[in-house]
Amino acid sequence: MAELSTLLRRSCPGPHWAPCLAAILVAALAACTSPSLTGGGVGGQENATIASAHPPPSETTPAPTPGGQIPGATATVGLLVPLTGPNAALGQALTQAAEMALFDSGNQTTALVVHDTEDPAGPAAAAQSALDQGANILLGPVFAAHAKAVGPIAAAAHVPVIAFTTDRSVAGPGLYVMGILPGLQIDRDVSYAAGQGYKRFAALLPNTPYGHAVADALGPATARYNASEAQVEFYDPNSFEFSQIIQKLAADGPFDALLIPERGARLRSIAPLLGFYNIDTTKIKILGSSLWTDPGLATEPALVGAWFAAPSASAWAGFGQRYRAAYASDPPRLASIAYDAMSTAASLAKMGDFSDSVLTRADGFSGVDGAFRFNPDGLVERNLDVLEVHTNGFDVKDPAPRDFQPQLTN
Repeated sequence: MAELSTLLRRSCPGPHWAPCLAAILVAALAACTSPSLTGGGVGGQENATIASAHPPPSETTPAPTPGGQIPGATATVGLLVPLTGPNAALGQALTQAAEMALFDSGNQTTALVVHDTEDPAGPAAAAQSALDQGANILLGPVFAAHAKAVGPIAAAAHVPVIAFTTDRSVAGPGLYVMGILPGLQIDRDVSYAAGQGYKRFAALLPNTPYGHAVADALGPATARYNASEAQVEFYDPNSFEFSQIIQKLAADGPFDALLIPERGARLRSIAPLLGFYNIDTTKIKILGSSLWTDPGLATEPALVGAWFAAPSASAWAGFGQRYRAAYASDPPRLASIAYDAMSTAASLAKMGDFSDSVLTRADGFSGVDGAFRFNPDGLVERNLDVLEVHTNGFDVKDPAPRDFQPQLTN
């Protein structure tokens, strides 16, 4: 197992940390190819370890103690991401976001150990390697199947997992799902629209696990807010021909709100057909999801005035600027999940408590994507903005609530 140790806070004092951090990371990556080190590095290597508690690397990297603990660290966070294969770029970005969060926390005695879930030995072996290094908490994996493999390994070690997936089926006590769950977005959509007088909800959904998750959330949400589910239609997710399904939707009405949680080219193919088949978007409220966070959608007339629920974007701009300054690239949208998870782990490390009771505390945590908290069943609860589409972009129609309500089943 290759290791690389860097002291971020001590090496980059003062407010201008980002360029300094970028220089350190570039130097560290270059050092990974030097015969004087044992190898490893961030992104593209089989495994990498970054420990913020250490001085800058010398001729050799200190080995873990017999118990596996990183020397000098009082807590260790394991990050499980793809560092090789087709998703290596995403894994590197998530690693960089986690590094940035650890630096921002000012925590100089917490180690971050990074392991590749695409290693031939698999995600369970990656998790075991992190646990062998003394990990007190595991962040990731990205994919639901990997989280299912990691869960039993972590549970046996009594170590919590914060997975980055949106698949609620992997959640359970001790395995927390960090992604922006579809059910939370639908609940927020329906709650706000019903409060504005819209009472009959229809949905046009892809015939995918995501589409069915939305459908499963719609019925309980309409019941919760004294509305009704008028109809749900599923379409082939590989098709760009929507005339027949939209015509059927219009003929089977009536409804006064239509949910279309789609993105990109398919959403742009669907939207112009609504008016053609007499779905009057000046009277029927079109609703979306966080998939709509694409400024290009504002150019579609049928979507102007539509609403969608998404994490608060107020902190995203600043996060993106700092990430670009440090790494000279734009962060993928998932980077904020890794940043917020690492910030949470660093906070727990300062407390010296990684227990489920602290992870599920009622007041939750704050992050780039706004306030969030974990329920005992492993699902995340988030306060979301409701945004409105305008010809020049999005406006916040209804800000995310500041306080949490009692835990929801989402």
